[in-house]
Amino acid sequence: MGRTRSEESQDNLAYKINNDMIKIHRPDTKDAPSWYPYFFDLAAGDDLITALENNKQQMQQLIHSIPASAADYRYAPDKWSVKQVFIHVADDERYYAYKSFCYARQIAVHLEVPAGEGYTKDFNAANRTLADIAAELLTIRDATISLFSSMTDAMLDFRGFPGGDIYTARSLGWMAVGHSIHHYNMLREKYGV
Repeated sequence: MGRTRSEESQDNLAYKINNDMIKIHRPDTKDAPSWYPYFFDLAAGDDLITALENNKQQMQQLIHSIPASAADYRYAPDKWSVKQVFIHVADDERYYAYKSFCYARQIAVHLEVPAGEGYTKDFNAANRTLADIAAELLTIRDATISLFSSMTDAMLDFRGFPGGDIYTARSLGWMAVGHSIHHYNMLREKYGV
């Protein structure tokens, strides 16, 4: 039985998104708050989708290499456990993706991630396993990649709304990668995993 025109069209769109997609180059530092460039500099390369894919593999390899006996390890009593770090990375990626979506669609939203003591300590980590957190990270990252893969340059570079910090979807996407790499490095260096 032959394929419908709609099926062929969807296959062509999927091919275009996966193979002919323009590169999502690095953001201009003026399109982000002053603390973002540290995170931008952690990500290698000049294409956001490639950086997201590479970091996805890096984080999956790391989380799957950690024995269950180390999942609740903290390098100091007042620091997050290994599981809490991964949950934090997942939570913040949701934030970066949602804020990127809003900027790309020019939906005015004031949304900031709480920092320091304002950030929750209740991650429900005690009832989670590294395997289930790894699956969540994978789902979130795939959704982030899908979101950015459909954006045009105009969507990526919309500079926001009056007042407050300047963001673009492009800067938030690179922040998602850099933030994940920052915590990858912390897990390797401070937690010894």
